[in-house]
Amino acid sequence: MLLEEHQFMTKVMLFLTLCFIFTTFTLWPRPSLGSFSNYNSILIGDQAAGMGGAATALVGDTSSAAFYNPATLAQLEGSSFSAAVGIYKKFDTVYGKNEDITKAPLRVNQGFFRSLPASTGNMILYKEWAVGMSIVVPDYDSFRGDINSTPTNTSTLSFVDESLWVGVAAAKKLENKSSVGITTYYTARNAQRTISDRSYPGGNDFRFFSSDKTQTENTIVFVLGYFSEINDRWSWGISIRPPSFRIAGNGTYFENYTESVGGVTQTSSPIILTDLTSKSHIPAKFALGFFHQWNPQFKLTSDINIYEGYSFADVENDSAKIEYSHRSLVNFALGTEIALLSWLKFRAGVFTNFSAHPEPDSTLQKTQPDRVDQMGFSANGVFFASKNMSYTFGGYFSGGRGHSMQRIDQKYEFISKNQNVFTMLVGSAYYF
Repeated sequence: MLLEEHQFMTKVMLFLTLCFIFTTFTLWPRPSLGSFSNYNSILIGDQAAGMGGAATALVGDTSSAAFYNPATLAQLEGSSFSAAVGIYKKFDTVYGKNEDITKAPLRVNQGFFRSLPASTGNMILYKEWAVGMSIVVPDYDSFRGDINSTPTNTSTLSFVDESLWVGVAAAKKLENKSSVGITTYYTARNAQRTISDRSYPGGNDFRFFSSDKTQTENTIVFVLGYFSEINDRWSWGISIRPPSFRIAGNGTYFENYTESVGGVTQTSSPIILTDLTSKSHIPAKFALGFFHQWNPQFKLTSDINIYEGYSFADVENDSAKIEYSHRSLVNFALGTEIALLSWLKFRAGVFTNFSAHPEPDSTLQKTQPDRVDQMGFSANGVFFASKNMSYTFGGYFSGGRGHSMQRIDQKYEFISKNQNVFTMLVGSAYYF
């Protein structure tokens, strides 16, 4: 009894210590960069993605473990390789229209598609140690099209914002059915944003505005994890991602404005900026997860994810910068897995994908981050599952409504934004 009490108090002290470390990192002021605000737009893994991304206390998905909680790698029974790939990712984004959300699924086979690898991971087990490699694409956003189109104005927007994380993970089993782990990621982010605003007031008069902005970022990110099995049915885990460490960041900016009024054409001096300094930052995160196995055929898992809040300017130049403000944010995920047969399983999950950005200020005439709070659900099936191999097919959806501040007819307007993202996912796992 004394030994069990000692083990319990050790777990409690470890939990409180990690909470203290996370809180210290979160409240410490620092400059940063990162435009993503919907952190759950991409679900990592095959098993984890099918269960809504609730994987902090989930054991069995090699492709997602290093990202969600590296400590779970040490709980696997053998070495393994796993990969989950997005066959396509369909962005259905509409600006300026409060469209019925039911219309988006009718366009799921139209518009812009993107093949997007989501995650891959491998793990080698040696005694009480597990060592592996992880490659994930946790962030991606894209749009290309008209924001406003009338006989007197055409405003178009094109942007892509994506990142790739490559890392190594290590985990070790402890004596009391628990384990600890750490993942070190090297990240690369690429972003480009182009705006074109063409106005025709009447006659031969016109006003043309265009801008183009690019950024590249490199950072180091650590993920620390702890996992513990309470009994044969219950287990729990925590994961802490401290603030990232900047390696490099630079950007470019171009802006041009031309107008013709009464036959007189004037062109402002273009703004051409190169070698801009930017400071990359990926928000700190604290995750708490619980796993319950009701019986061998039914599993249930849940996560609470807390993200830090911070404010920053993306580049160190008044003419080119965009000011971002991220609120502290909490997201939730809940997932289940049901084994119908020895070779057939189904998974389903629900999750929140709230925006960390505040509502755009309609009184400020400048570019501001969008805010679109989203909800999502996921589902996939595991077919031809065996002791050594499995195949997964399914997908997930995230969508919602919000607001945006965009340049329309030579001024900035507060408009609505609907965003729905459909992802089809395939995965495979091999155990040896």
